[in-house]
Amino acid sequence: MRMRLPVLIALAVGVVGLAGAAVGIAAPGAAPDLPYRAYAPNVSSAENTATPQPTIEPAPTPRPPVYDGEVASLYLSSARIYGGAPLEDLDTRLAGGREVFEDPSRPQNIVMYPKWGSGRPNRHAPGEGGMNTVFSAHVNYVGYGNGPFAYLTDAAIGDALYVTLDNGLVFTYTVKSVVIVPLADLDMDGVVFPALDSYTERVTLISCGGTFIPAAVGGEYTSRVILIAERYVP
Repeated sequence: MRMRLPVLIALAVGVVGLAGAAVGIAAPGAAPDLPYRAYAPNVSSAENTATPQPTIEPAPTPRPPVYDGEVASLYLSSARIYGGAPLEDLDTRLAGGREVFEDPSRPQNIVMYPKWGSGRPNRHAPGEGGMNTVFSAHVNYVGYGNGPFAYLTDAAIGDALYVTLDNGLVFTYTVKSVVIVPLADLDMDGVVFPALDSYTERVTLISCGGTFIPAAVGGEYTSRVILIAERYVP
């Protein structure tokens, strides 16, 4: 491009000269006939073009390790869960060829299932994104009365559920749904192992519901009450 610049300028001068000659032979007083206009275009240099710099993305801030302690209490005022019920860790058992939750050892207890709820063999406590922690308790019990989860259906979407760990750390969850599901329609894998992204953590509370079918010893409810609460994990 630099070598062509003098050529373009010379050509422009030549054209202007021809136009001047035409003006010279025009009749006196007549408007000059200028059919062409010559110009030299701007010529840019590659050396003057700034080289774009790559954008450097900041490294993500690592999340602090999750405290793997015990859960001290649950609090959900709309469901009359006020933090006073004792908590215990249990696992699952086989019943009729199915894997089911172990029942609370006492009717006043709330049970956490740290292994089942995490879907992995090591212990899991609330506070980790992408995970679901499952709690269960009786709705009522023969000879005892109402259990800790007797009023789960009184909770409403948007209520706050507080989970306090034994070191004083409190996690706040928002109730997303409260449903009564017949046992025949209950997908326990979907309840226990939901598909969650790494920014969502879930707490699931389960109790009995529906119709109570008495038996010679005790009895069984036809449905389950399932409350789901979630929080955003930064």
